[in-house]
Amino acid sequence: MPETKRTWTLRTKLLATYLLIVGVSMVVLFTAFEYRNYHNANKRLHEQIKQIAEFQSSTLSVPVWNFDEQSIRLAMSTLANNPYFVSGTLLDDYGHVLEHVGEEGVEPHVPELKVTRDIIFSGSERDEVVGKLILVFDDAQVQAQATERLIFDSFILILLAASLVGGTFVASQRLIGKPLDLLLKGIRHAKVSDDYDPVKWQSSDEIGQVITAFNDMMTHQIETDAALRSARNAAVEAEARVKDAIENISEAFVLFDNQQNLVLCNTRFKDFYEYSDEDIQAGIDYNRLIELDIERGVVPAVDHFGRSYHDLRSAYNWDTSGSIEVALTDGRHLLIRERPTQAGGRVGIQTDITEIKRAERELRRARDELEHRVEERTHELQAATTDAKKANRAKSEFLSRMSHELRTPLNGILGFAQLLLMDQRHPLSDKQSEYIEHVLKAGNLLLELINEVLDLAKIESGRISLSIENIDPSSVVSECVDMIDAYSAEQNITITRTGSDFAEHYVTGDFTRLKQVVSNLLSNAIKYNIANGKVILDSSPGPQGFWRFTVTDTGYGIEEKDQEQLFQPFNRLNAENTDIEGTGIGLTITKHLVEIMGGEIGVDSKLGEGSTFWVDIPVSDEEIVRDIPELPSDIEHSPKRLDGVNTILYVEDNPANMRLMRELLTQLPRTNFVEAGTAEEGLELIKQDKPDLVLMDINLPGMDGFQAFEVMRDDPYMGDIPVIALTANAMPREVEKGRELGFKSYLTKPIDVAATLAEITRVLEESEV
Repeated sequence: MPETKRTWTLRTKLLATYLLIVGVSMVVLFTAFEYRNYHNANKRLHEQIKQIAEFQSSTLSVPVWNFDEQSIRLAMSTLANNPYFVSGTLLDDYGHVLEHVGEEGVEPHVPELKVTRDIIFSGSERDEVVGKLILVFDDAQVQAQATERLIFDSFILILLAASLVGGTFVASQRLIGKPLDLLLKGIRHAKVSDDYDPVKWQSSDEIGQVITAFNDMMTHQIETDAALRSARNAAVEAEARVKDAIENISEAFVLFDNQQNLVLCNTRFKDFYEYSDEDIQAGIDYNRLIELDIERGVVPAVDHFGRSYHDLRSAYNWDTSGSIEVALTDGRHLLIRERPTQAGGRVGIQTDITEIKRAERELRRARDELEHRVEERTHELQAATTDAKKANRAKSEFLSRMSHELRTPLNGILGFAQLLLMDQRHPLSDKQSEYIEHVLKAGNLLLELINEVLDLAKIESGRISLSIENIDPSSVVSECVDMIDAYSAEQNITITRTGSDFAEHYVTGDFTRLKQVVSNLLSNAIKYNIANGKVILDSSPGPQGFWRFTVTDTGYGIEEKDQEQLFQPFNRLNAENTDIEGTGIGLTITKHLVEIMGGEIGVDSKLGEGSTFWVDIPVSDEEIVRDIPELPSDIEHSPKRLDGVNTILYVEDNPANMRLMRELLTQLPRTNFVEAGTAEEGLELIKQDKPDLVLMDINLPGMDGFQAFEVMRDDPYMGDIPVIALTANAMPREVEKGRELGFKSYLTKPIDVAATLAEITRVLEESEV
């Protein structure tokens, strides 16, 4: 029977270690204590011996000097009363024994117990040694007392050690043994059982912390085990679902491991290649499957391109992805897509694309047929596009020609009519003035119609260009009110401004076109208002991201059924049957301009109460920073006069326009007017006598006005002469071309007499600076 090795418990080891340390400490302390007591007793004895020797030597000095035997014997006999005394000998100065008390011939075991003292007699003249005293003592009594004390203290030490051992044993059993036993039982129980009851022990010491940590660990272990079981069950279920999904997909699925051996495939894969269960089993090699397909005749060994099926399938590296199409011997087509897995294996998806290949063939035939039809249709569309471009050019040319041909006679009509009204030398009668006013009114209406038709044509053709910029809404309102104020006063209509005069953010749009929009709405509100009516122009924040301009009138209002037709061109909603003049396309142009600038326009109207038109314009992200204007110290309110004689050359081929300009320039003092019928003639006149200003028509016989201006610009002698274009060519591309060339101004016919005189004066003044 093998010997069983004795096992010490942790409690026993701790107790033994503790008792060993405490016992050794107590023995050391006890020994030190007893030694100190014994040492102190000997020290006191030695001091007492010295004191006795000193006292006796002093006491015997006189008896020895006088040789008083009785006194000597009496003094020596007192030594016997000392318990430590052994023997005492008194010698004279010659060394003879005068008196001896105690045992004879005794020597102490330590030198300190024998004391020798000289007996000195102090005389009147000097001190004299008259004898010697020898005393011997014994420390046996001190040793006996030390032994008794040692025995007593040892007994006390043994009792204390026993009490300490008992108390330590009980305390260790209660504070260490019991919790350790509980912990051990808990560990054994957790080892053999799936459930766990926490060890019930409450303590803040290290053992309590260990038990608490053990309980926490077991609780976490139980939760972890439960989570692992749940995850394992979920993994099993997921694996079953994946296998079920793989089995039920319409494509063939196959998976190989990193050794190129089959791991898994579905029934669809077996059906594609007509495998039996014996043919394909888990672990079969990838290349062996390829060879098996060829041996069984499922795939041709070589396809119609001369490519080997084995080489085709093996062309891809095991670590790369790829896809190939394979034609089976039974006429089916498969698309094989394979890619490597993270574990080093390979997964493949194979799809039957037989129907797709058939559809591709049908699609190819249909595509060829469609391409033929598209080619035919393309030729037709190209022809139609060419015709449309021709028609568009013809339309543009027609509009340009119509604009020029209409503006030219209108220039004469409106110009001479304005001159007649301005002529102070031959004033008209009231009746004649009224007729001229009608002529101007009709001419301006016709001019407005021409301008709006051209605007509408530009918008519809997409050729209108806008200069989008940040605009202060208050400046739009101010300028529009200033422009329309005279017209409203003439019609006895009061305009009231409401809303915010100082917007926080700019709006984005074309400044000129935005003024055109707001001015048109104001003009309509005045035109279609009642007598002594009111117009309210409001400028306030609109919907999120927009600023709203609102024009409200007190006019007749619009029926709800007619409001949808408001923005249709040339539809005045029966207003043409009234004496209110208009073209019917102003709102159409306004709506197009607002939408091009990214805004919206709408109307709210009630018959008999008036109408409210609103326009929403996008708000810019940039805030308006307003500077306080500094008023100039000297403001000139009167226009500058022209000093000296200014020569103005007018190049114009139309006699009526030439006469109109001649009469118009008579309004300017100290002006010399020079005429030229062609550009060539004008250039010659400039070389002969350099004018101060040239008014240039554009449509001239021979060299046109643009070409003539380029000649002047490139000539050092003529390059500094200011030139104003004065023409009936009002098409945007013509106006833009004139500005790019460098004309000081580009005025279109028919002219506004006052505006034209002001522009000529401005250019002359600038040239004199």
